[in-house]
Amino acid sequence: MRNKDGSIILTKLNNEVWVHTTYTEMDGYLVSANGLIINSSKGIYLIDTTWNEPLANELLKMIKQTFHKQVKKAIITHHKIDRVGGVPALLKNKIPVESTSFISKSAKKEGYSKIAPTLDRSPVLKLGKTTLETYYPGEGHTSDNIVVWLPKYKLLFGDMIFALEQQNVGIIDEANMSAWPYTIQSLINKYPNAKIVVPGHKSWGDFSLLPHTIENLKDVDK
Repeated sequence: MRNKDGSIILTKLNNEVWVHTTYTEMDGYLVSANGLIINSSKGIYLIDTTWNEPLANELLKMIKQTFHKQVKKAIITHHKIDRVGGVPALLKNKIPVESTSFISKSAKKEGYSKIAPTLDRSPVLKLGKTTLETYYPGEGHTSDNIVVWLPKYKLLFGDMIFALEQQNVGIIDEANMSAWPYTIQSLINKYPNAKIVVPGHKSWGDFSLLPHTIENLKDVDK
């Protein structure tokens, strides 16, 4: 399912979980970013908010048309624009936006305030029959990046993970290149039974994205 100009695509993974993919232009190229929509019995939960306000407003409209529900809450997985760009639109629609205190402080420095630091004390959310767990594995793409784990579906989402077709490390202006491989190894150790792995950009797949990410990082100057 996509909007008229193709800037937003919604892809169903199962009865409860969808991927929202949004596109923006950077240096003449269209760049995608993935997030999750969880259609639980307790309402719609959004993981990450798109690149900007217009895309976020369009996404909220598509969610309402598709699921006939409002978004109950949004979770942010790090402080950079592809995750937080739509925060103002959500707040204007009175949708709570939550994360860790680390991400909240980092986002505030970038001009995105009012992200509630609730995940420090409540990293696990019960969404009806679905449990959502958040976890900070260490520094990687950013110093504050977290992952989302849905144990019911053995689904892992994180923007420090590379798609199989990605053969470079992308934008690393805030990355900790020395720590990043160890961060991914911690994910391998913690989620050895992951069946669906959704990266922050490009195509999702299975557990193989995790060792691929480590391989992708090997030849980069630390």
